[in-house]
Amino acid sequence: MTIETGTIETPKKGVLTRGKGFLKVLALLLLVGAICAWIGLGIGLYLDVDRGARITLAIVAAVTTEALFWTTAALLGMSVVEARKRIWRKITGRGTPEAAPPAVPLQP
Repeated sequence: MTIETGTIETPKKGVLTRGKGFLKVLALLLLVGAICAWIGLGIGLYLDVDRGARITLAIVAAVTTEALFWTTAALLGMSVVEARKRIWRKITGRGTPEAAPPAVPLQP
């Protein structure tokens, strides 16, 4: 409620809140695209296409999958990305004290 007008102002919606419908449609289209790209890669490997076509099919499948991941992360919120980082840190052992190299080299 503002003092001058006595009305309650509604907060403006953020880009992600306003664009949830768009993100859902985009995620669905990317899911279909990623599935088609991976099926295409499988068919290409089965038909034993040449090296250039195989690389192109693999790149298209990887890019569509990555785009699907980031669109889904934007749709669900950035906590998904943080959880993924924690999982990779746990798997690789990075960021833990016992995984860190010693500060002083060991003397023989």
